[in-house]
This record gives sequence, C-alpha cells and structure tokens, in this order.
Amino acid sequence: MLTFQSVNLEKLSTLGPWYHSISWHHRNPALAAVFLLSILSLGGIYAPIAQLPLDPVLATPAQDEALYTHGILRMAAGEDWLTPHFLGRPLLVKPPLMQWLSASGLKVFGFHTWALRLPGILAAAAVMLIVYRCTGPVGWLLLCSLGLWRARAGLVMMDDLLTLWYVLAVALIAKDPKLAARLAAWCFGALVGLAVMTKWFAGVLPIALLLWTRPPLRRWIEAGVAFALVVTPWHLYQFLVNHDWFLAEYLGVELLGFAFSAPVQASSEGHTLYYFNRLLWLLPLAAPLILRRVQATWLVWCGVLLTAIFAYSYQNATYLVPLAPALLLSHRGPIHWGFAPLALFGLLGWPSGSAVGPIGNEFQGREVLHLDPDDQLRTTLLPGATVRYIFLTSHLPPNGALDFEQLGIAVHVAPFLAAPEAKVDAVLATDLAELRTLIEQSPQRDFLLPQNVWAALGMQSPHDVIPGIKIWLKSKNPQPGPRPNQFPLLSGPGFAK
Repeated sequence: MLTFQSVNLEKLSTLGPWYHSISWHHRNPALAAVFLLSILSLGGIYAPIAQLPLDPVLATPAQDEALYTHGILRMAAGEDWLTPHFLGRPLLVKPPLMQWLSASGLKVFGFHTWALRLPGILAAAAVMLIVYRCTGPVGWLLLCSLGLWRARAGLVMMDDLLTLWYVLAVALIAKDPKLAARLAAWCFGALVGLAVMTKWFAGVLPIALLLWTRPPLRRWIEAGVAFALVVTPWHLYQFLVNHDWFLAEYLGVELLGFAFSAPVQASSEGHTLYYFNRLLWLLPLAAPLILRRVQATWLVWCGVLLTAIFAYSYQNATYLVPLAPALLLSHRGPIHWGFAPLALFGLLGWPSGSAVGPIGNEFQGREVLHLDPDDQLRTTLLPGATVRYIFLTSHLPPNGALDFEQLGIAVHVAPFLAAPEAKVDAVLATDLAELRTLIEQSPQRDFLLPQNVWAALGMQSPHDVIPGIKIWLKSKNPQPGPRPNQFPLLSGPGFAK
C-alpha cells in the first residue's frame, strides 16, 4: 500500500523538470509575502493629504490629491457618482474611475485615510509584485528604493492605477505581439479603456505598441470594440448631460489646452533640463540593461513613454512614474545580485514632507474664506464648512475655455457681498483695501490669512484673531454658509480624531 508521502512524491515526479525549475521566490507563499511587504513599503499610506513631495528637485507637495479627495468624499457621502464635483461645480478634469474605486473603499470600510487610498495602494503593490515576479528580488528592491516611486505610491492620484493598466497591457503584447488569441485582443482593448477612464488621453499610449507589432486588422477591430465598451458610456453621458462643461473643460482645457499650451509651470527650467534632472533618479533602474539581456517590447514601451512625456507641454515629475517599472521589466529575466547596491542611490536625498496643520472639525457649521489655495486645496476637506478662496487679483484669467467670472464661479468683492451665491467658490480682491472691506463686512464668516498679509492689513477685525500657521479670523457669530460640505471627517494620521 502506498503511503501518503509516497503518493505525493509519485505525483511530483510526474511533473518532471517543470516543478523543480520553479524558483523559490516564484512560489505562492513568497508572492503573498512580497505583496504584503510592498504595501508596507509605500510612503503614501498614512501621510496627511497633499503633503508628501512628488518632485525630488522642487519638493512640490502632492498636487491635486486634495482636489480629487474632495470629489471622492462627496461621492461616498451620497452625491452624484457619475459627475465628480469640486465645491459648487463639476470636476471634469479626468474620467472618474479612480474616484469610483476610492469612494467604494470609503463606503465599504468607512471614512479612513487608508480606505480612501486603497486603490492606489493595491495598484502600486500589484506593480511591485509583477516586477518581483519578472526580475526577482533585486528588481523589486530597486523599485522599492526609488524615491519617485516609494515616496508617493498609494496617494489619491491616478499614477499608480494608470501604471498598473500600462504594465498589464504591455505584458500582454510582450507575450502575444500579434494578439493571435482573440481573448488577448479583447483584454488589450479593455485595459486601454481602463487606462483612459483613469487618466484621460494618457491612457491611449499602449496603442502605439500595436503600430510596432502590427496585428491583423480583425484584432484591431476586436480591441477597438472592447475599448469602446469601456469608455463610451460615461463619455456619452457627460456629452449629453453636461454638454457645455464637458466640451469646455474635459476637451477644451484638459485635452487641447494643456497639451499644446501649458499653464504657468512650477519650474522655470526648460523642458529638456527639467526632465533630465529628474531622469537621473531612474539611472539605477536602467543599469542592468548594460548586460544586454533586453525585452524588446518593454524597451519600445520606454521609448513611447519618453516621447509622450517630452511632447506634452506641461511639466510634472509624476509623469515619469510609469517609466520606473518599464525600465526594470525591459531586463529579460532575474536581475543579478551585483546590482543590488544601486538601491542605496534611490534612498539618498529625497525631500521630506513639510509640516501642515491637521484637518479637524473646528470649522463645522462655518463659512471659511481662505486667501489663495497655497495649502494644495486641503481647506476644501473641512467637514460641515462652506469653503471659498480669495484671490488678490483684479481678474482671474479664464481656465482655457472656461471663464469663471462669466460663469459666476469667481466674483469681485462688492457683488459677492451683495449676493453671496452658493456657486461662488472664488472671491476676487483687487488690493488690500478691498480685502479689508471684505473682512469688515463679513463678521459672520471666518478667514484664513497668511501671517504677512494679516500684518500688512494693519486693521482691527470684528473677529477673534487666533494665531497659527495661518491667522484664523474666527467669527463670533458664525453662519454655516449656503454650501456646507456634507461629508464626515477622515480618520487616520494627519487628521484630527
């Protein structure tokens, strides 16, 4: 009679050399451990919203994280899921796939920072797992040590989710360049559609690989049908329901405006110098390629990414994020342990986040006017508050095809005091005298002002003056305002309990 042990040995022996060729780091327990370790290595899980630096040179805080978080909180609190909103207006800067996933995380797990960031966390960890599976422990270590990746991975931004769709789509082409399997064509089209639903026109970049591999026409059609099934419903809905805003912001500003004539850049560096200084951080990831063990598809994909980055007019260090795993995956097979010391390069010199005040409930039931959005829009996350921004300018320029003054979203001090409508989220003051008038005639409103502006005003305010990172002019008889945020306070590090 065969024993249990002999049966198992007999079964294993029938597998032949395939079983014995599986490396220890490719087995399921190791992969599960690496996935968990990848999550724990991410720097963005518990950081305050819009604080972590995204740029190794400028140390720019996480732009747009608070912007997207505001819309996600509104969705999770029961507002419109098809059309994201920011303050009192639609937010059609990008499709809402990432917002939908984050809002779902909040609905399932509660209003916690980690639940808000769950899609980015899981997407970043999944990319790291793929890199580990294809390039071994050294490839994983190089990616994990890279500040551009580690410091911002898991934030409420689209880069991690977009990178995951990219990696899956390119991996599919690398395995089946001609899309010989019908399912491959459908999956490729769906992945490109998901990428578009994540970050608009940046999602179409994998299609460039089809121009290189040249699959049969029928596979192009099948991939196109799958793509259309993913992207058409939401885009058609917005075209029909929010027609003017969709054409002006989604197409006019985001597609045509920023692609060809960027707004004011964060850096005065020229395009080439800007990206050259940041590409230096990726050199350790490209170093293994000197062994000439190259995956051609992934190398072509790196070229596609670089071409798109340099062609796009707006400068942003996060555009380089998808390039990091692509460089590692361009190496064929496990990366030699001799390259492991290069991980030390990625650990050096990355800036830390600047201190910011916690977001709490102290503005519940109040109307808050904040001078300039220099907090990366974190004020908009105040629960129960009506939030507006003040701009010291005679005119707020149109946002591309959108003239916020014409739309009634931005108004000057006098008409605002006469009719403070709910749709107003920007108040324009031409000088300090108008700002002083606004404060004096708004005893029911709170104000947040930089310390130097408050000193320059030199006035006696009808408010209580509370010093801090910003001067808080606290109303003695507060009013809730016409458009209070209906979402609760997020819990987690960086937020008040």
